[in-house]
Amino acid sequence: MRSSSLIPLAALLLLGLVGCGQPAAPVNPPAGGSAANGAPEPLAAVDWRAGSIYFLMTDRFYNGNPANDNGGPGDNQPAQTDNPMAWQGGDFQGVIDKINAGYFNKLGVTAIWMTPAYLQGPPQPGPSTDNPQNLLNYPYHGYWPWNFQYPDPHFGRPATLQALVQDAHQHGLAVILGQIVNDAGYGYPAYQRERQQIASGQLTLSNSAQALQTFQFHHRAASGLCEPYSGAYNARLDCPLSNLPDWNSDNLQVQRYLDQSTSYWLSTYGLDGIRLDAAMYVPNTFWAQYFSYLHAQGEHPLAFGEVFNGSPSFVGSFTQPQVGFSSAENYPLYFAITQSGLVPGQSAFYGYSNLAAVNYAVEQNLKADAHPNLMINFIDDQDVPRFTSLLSNNGVAPGQILPRWQIAELLSYTLPGIPVIYYGDEAGMTGTYDPYQAVASGDPSNNDRQPMTVWTSAQRQAAGVQDYYSWLQDLNGLKASQAALQTGSYAPLFVPSSSDPNLFVYARSSGSQTLDVLINATGNAVTLDQLPGEGNGIPETGLPAGPTTDLLGGSSPVTVTASGSGTALNGTLPAWSALVLK
Repeated sequence: MRSSSLIPLAALLLLGLVGCGQPAAPVNPPAGGSAANGAPEPLAAVDWRAGSIYFLMTDRFYNGNPANDNGGPGDNQPAQTDNPMAWQGGDFQGVIDKINAGYFNKLGVTAIWMTPAYLQGPPQPGPSTDNPQNLLNYPYHGYWPWNFQYPDPHFGRPATLQALVQDAHQHGLAVILGQIVNDAGYGYPAYQRERQQIASGQLTLSNSAQALQTFQFHHRAASGLCEPYSGAYNARLDCPLSNLPDWNSDNLQVQRYLDQSTSYWLSTYGLDGIRLDAAMYVPNTFWAQYFSYLHAQGEHPLAFGEVFNGSPSFVGSFTQPQVGFSSAENYPLYFAITQSGLVPGQSAFYGYSNLAAVNYAVEQNLKADAHPNLMINFIDDQDVPRFTSLLSNNGVAPGQILPRWQIAELLSYTLPGIPVIYYGDEAGMTGTYDPYQAVASGDPSNNDRQPMTVWTSAQRQAAGVQDYYSWLQDLNGLKASQAALQTGSYAPLFVPSSSDPNLFVYARSSGSQTLDVLINATGNAVTLDQLPGEGNGIPETGLPAGPTTDLLGGSSPVTVTASGSGTALNGTLPAWSALVLK
């Protein structure tokens, strides 16, 4: 049974270090009340495969309550709209306002994914170069937690987050919230306490079984290794990421604390999904017990991991039963798309430098991933350059950016997986770096986390970006209406060799329904029966002979013709074009 009550704080706090009388607990939650009453229930029977996800960074989305711009108990750091590394004012109420205005429903997404909401730690020094104003770096993003059971007051009160989930559910929208188990925020008190106890000789760092259950964090030892560690030393798993306090995931006390923390967010706020940050830096043994614990509490969210790696086999391994993720962010497909010839001058992806890279990624994902239709497909997120900027930074002329962007999004929507819109994609937003890197490069406005400002059709028309919104709206409708794109099989019909035009054709089939996707990623029209080895057109067995309908609108230049004992696709594809045929 799902519990809707708060886990008592005392049960969530780590009780203390072995052999030490001082507690090593997170800071207590600030005053402000409990979120126990009125806990929402998750949406019933979400079919994730039939929809799409809108990923927003809460602080950069919409300011619905200016009264919390400077935070509150526990985190009262000021908002500074002139500092791209500072709080900007986006909050839970802003998301609520857009839910109730129908913004997400009109766009056609079916879920909202929000960055972590934890109470955050203090700001950190900004870049030492190209930072003449000595700007500080604030944890507006939610990834430096100081309390794992309470939302930061910059975002709003617990009851406001509950209201957000309730309103989202009333609009048919599932809610996903980021979770962190790899590390805590800079300066985290329990970590600082351990460091002091090591320095004073109260605790001795080692790799003994006792040390594994004594230390809550990994520490750099005099040997240069990070201790304590279990089994074979693995710097990726045992050492801090970006110098953040790195949880010792072999410590049973730490495991229970992090397990219960996620269960708290799920049960208190009725979340439908969770995104696990830095999943590849946490041992698989931790994940196995983590998911086992959640399932024992009756929690079965969509749980996907950030596995920032282009290897399909490595990413897919996290979805296997012995680890337990529902899915993972589809970095293999992301790298394949960006290295497919759509973006000039990129290195090859596993030896492929045209759209054959995409076919390779898909076929390998289908082999390696336990749930390929739940893979999280994207071309933009908080950690990579926005695709429009990636194109312009690599010499693509302004008039050629939109068609290439449209092809990339079509791949995300029509290949196996759940497509994601990163906030601002629908408004043609640009940005190359995260704000810290942008400030360090001396170009602070060129960041991929700018506050969202373009909301209405009139604003998009004035900015000349309405086509971005319309395309995503069309793709959302397509994904929701076509079973072949939700659960269908994948079959490549034409994959370019190194000497072919950059043309890619594949079929998605479910039952009696077949859709063909045709992409011409070249600057010239391509006639299908003139392709090398395809004198009668591209063989196709799923569609009957005759004219075709392009589900993306307009007339289709492709027909299905009789060819020997079967049929073939024939016609001429315009330059930089994409079709979905039925």
